[in-house]
This record gives sequence, structure tokens and C-alpha cells, in this order.
Amino acid sequence: MENEKKSFLDGIIVSTLQSIDKSRFSSKDKIIFFKELSYLLKGGVSVVDALNLLIESTDNFALRDIAKTILTYVKKGKPLSYALNRLSDYFDEGDYSIIKTGEVSGNLPKVLASLAAEYTYVDDIKNKYIWAMIYPIVLLAVAIIAVISLFMFVLPGIFSIADSFQWIQIPPLTLALRNFALFLQNNWISLSWWAAIVWFFAFIFFSTEKGKKSWFTFLINVPLIGKMTKYYYVVKFCRYLRLMLSSGMNYLQTFQLLRDILGIAAYQEMIERVLAGLQRWENIYDNLKLETDLLPPDVPAMIKVGEQTANLPTTLENVLTMYDGELNVSINRLSKLIEPVMLIAIWGVVLVIALAVFGLILQIMEGAGVG
Repeated sequence: MENEKKSFLDGIIVSTLQSIDKSRFSSKDKIIFFKELSYLLKGGVSVVDALNLLIESTDNFALRDIAKTILTYVKKGKPLSYALNRLSDYFDEGDYSIIKTGEVSGNLPKVLASLAAEYTYVDDIKNKYIWAMIYPIVLLAVAIIAVISLFMFVLPGIFSIADSFQWIQIPPLTLALRNFALFLQNNWISLSWWAAIVWFFAFIFFSTEKGKKSWFTFLINVPLIGKMTKYYYVVKFCRYLRLMLSSGMNYLQTFQLLRDILGIAAYQEMIERVLAGLQRWENIYDNLKLETDLLPPDVPAMIKVGEQTANLPTTLENVLTMYDGELNVSINRLSKLIEPVMLIAIWGVVLVIALAVFGLILQIMEGAGVG
């Protein structure tokens, strides 16, 4: 009986973990799916057999569940791209179009391998970029919380000592800090509400297209962070462009997909202008050469060379070789600079507080006739 209860509980735990895992089909799972499928197809295995092998070998419930769904379509004679297009929550329009091109050209294993490599790289630089952006925010938040805690809970007790010495004259710096500490103590509830309201409206605004564009424009104009942000999107733009052109898409198909995939309002507007130019039989360079806010001048110039030589994917490879390195340098530079800057700022705050406290102590000592 006890074994039955244990088995029942184990079953509940396993089924719960499986259901949680199934709902977590992430970009990493997508990379594994494309990579494994590519290896199997290169080995001469059919798509149906490859999906069956993937289902049997993986212990990733999310991946297994997606593979089973795809298999039901493939068994009905539908192509892999058709199945992925029916799973739009997990695979985007770019995945569908690129894989469809691979199926038509007979290069599906190569295209799947390229997609896996692309997602791996983009995931990596995305994590580096996000961490480089979050790191200073985390440090700043910790510093602000520490300073506010100091003003609300520590300094009022020290400054209250001055109230017991009616005859001393409080130094101006000490008086200013005491008033600020009392203000925080007495108004922290209303300040918290105002902060929440500002955050709420800021969140709504920056969720709109106008807000996203404003935020992006602000970011690319911030010293150091702006340069890193520009390089990040240049690399992302060029990698997707190279991948799609290498898979056999024409320029119109490529830029139509880029417009939807990148999801940055400023880039979408730039791509719209390129698409309009292509429909007028203009070159890509003619519409990119004026986009100096988004692209360094040498990027359109190198794209022009690629168009003239009818070898744009190779030219984009050269652009990526250059700006991959620039992006890593920018990220490392930001990481190295932010710590000393934050330390200097915190040291300045601590120095001001120390001067205020010591000024008060000296006044008390002088009034008491010490020294």
C-alpha cells in the first residue's frame, strides 16, 4: 500500500514536471532541434525517421512534444516548413521561409545547420548585450537602495543627537543631510506611490511603437552604451541578411522577413525604405547610405561592393568579422569602466555623509569644551 502511494506521488511529480517542461520550448530547445535534425538528415535519414529518432532519444519534454506535433504533419505528406508554419508560437516567419527555401533547393540539412549556428550566436551576443546593459543598472539600484537605507534608518539616529544639544550650531552640510533624511522618513509612502505611478506610465509608453523608437534613439546616443547598441544591431542585421541570402532568397523576400524579425521600429523604417527602393529597381546601397544613425558608413559601402560583385553574402561575412570584434570590445570596455565609475560615485556619497557626521561631532566636542 505504501509503495502504491509512493508510486502515485512520483507519477504526479513526474507529470507535473513534464507539463512545466513542455511549456518551456525556448530558443535553446530550437537550437537543439535544428542541430539534431541537421545531423540526422546529413547522415541520410529521412525527415520522418529523424523526427522519430529525436523523439526517442531526447529527455527534453518540450522538444519531444514539439517533435511529435511536427511528425503528425510530416506523416501526412506535408513538408517540414509547413509543420513549422503551423507552430507560430515557437517558430517565426523567418524559420518557415528559410527552411522552405532549403527544401526547394535540396539543401535542407545545410540550412538547418546554418539556422542552429545563427541562433546559437545571436543567443550568445544577446545575453552578452543584455548583461552589459543590466550590470550597471543592478549596481546603480544596489547603490541607491544602500544610500536610501542609510538616510532613512541610520542617519536620523545620528542626527537626533544634535537635538539634545540645543546650544550647538549645526553645520550647513549636516543640516541639509538631516532635512533630506527627515523628508525621506516622513514621505516614503507617497514617494513610493509616485515612483510606482511613474514606472507604470513609463512602461505603457515604452510598450508603444513611439516609445520603443524613443528609447532606441536615446540608447544609441548614450556615450559608450550607444556605440555598443549600434554595433549589436549591425551584427544582428548583417547576420540575418547573410543567412537569408545564403539560403537562396532574393532581396525582396529577405528584407520583407528582416522587417518582421528584427522588431526595432527604427530598423523597420529603414527596411521599409530599402523595400520601396528595391521596388523602384534601386540598389540596397542607395537606400542605406543615408542611414548614418543606425549603420556605420563603411557598412553600406561594403554592401555596395557586394552588390557590384554579385557576392553580397561574402561581403557581409567581412562586415561581421569586423563588427563582431568591435562589439566584443565595446562590451568589455563598458564592463571595465562601469565598476570604477560606480565606486567613485559611491565614494563621493560616503565622503559627503562622513563630512556631515564628523562636522556634527566636532561641533559637539567644541561645545562641550573637549580639546
